[in-house]
Amino acid sequence: MRTVAWSLVALLAGWAGTARAEEQTLVKVNGVPISKVDAVDRTWKQYGTTVLNQMADEILISQAADAAKLKADAKEVDARMKRIRDQFKDDATFKAKLEASGTSEAAIRAQLEDQVLREALVTKAKDLKVTDAEVKQAFDANKEKLATPDAVRIRHLLVGTEKEANDFLVAIRAGADFGKLASQVSQDAASKERGGDLGFISKGLVIPDIEKVAFGLKPGEVSGVIRTQLGFHIIKVEETRAAKPATFDEVKKDLKIAVMADKITKAWPAYLQELRDKAKYESAAAATASPAPAPAPKPKGKKK
Repeated sequence: MRTVAWSLVALLAGWAGTARAEEQTLVKVNGVPISKVDAVDRTWKQYGTTVLNQMADEILISQAADAAKLKADAKEVDARMKRIRDQFKDDATFKAKLEASGTSEAAIRAQLEDQVLREALVTKAKDLKVTDAEVKQAFDANKEKLATPDAVRIRHLLVGTEKEANDFLVAIRAGADFGKLASQVSQDAASKERGGDLGFISKGLVIPDIEKVAFGLKPGEVSGVIRTQLGFHIIKVEETRAAKPATFDEVKKDLKIAVMADKITKAWPAYLQELRDKAKYESAAAATASPAPAPAPKPKGKKK
């Protein structure tokens, strides 16, 4: 595998000599100094090769895209951005989550643009296509997984004590609105703002004790108090949805996208390696130091 790792030592050698003259103490630990140079040296030794290779790959990909006259499809980027944003109840929540995770909407969009561009690049370079026969084969192999399972839509109220749960259960059975009550008193932050609505759940997605009760109730029915390690729960079933087998016509569009995504994932490593093998790597520091030339490659062929 051809990388720029060979140039790292030369770059460090040239850089370290000048940086030592500007050595700066960042912190002292019981009187022992840790300098800026030492900290950067260690960072380079641990991560420098990885970072340089990533940066080199980015240049190769950008150059390949320019040569192929490709850009990220803005509509596809918008669609993917929307799918991410739609996972949150509103833009304010979305932006708050991004800020909490140390990123931004612009950074996410840049990542998506890079992803879409790489997909387009390898698709064109390798002439990747998906035939109807391949989609049908994927459908037949995954028919059971593609089926819609039994599901129930439930509301959920969680409190900390059994007495609270029993009191609220009495109120609900006397006619109190479950959703309004859940939005006021439930300790489940994930569903509280939606009136306790958890949406449709299928088996295996919730706590077993709650699942057992939920799938035994009819629409409109409310459970008794259910105790789990999280506290005391009351649930109400809003709707039930019977299992439905998958049909080819309903899933073929999404399945075709999935098959293509799988082809892209498998083709990308080999394609990137081709770009690396064709690239010319030069180290400015190595050139300045006038290193000895690398040995000539041995000729390929049969041994005599």
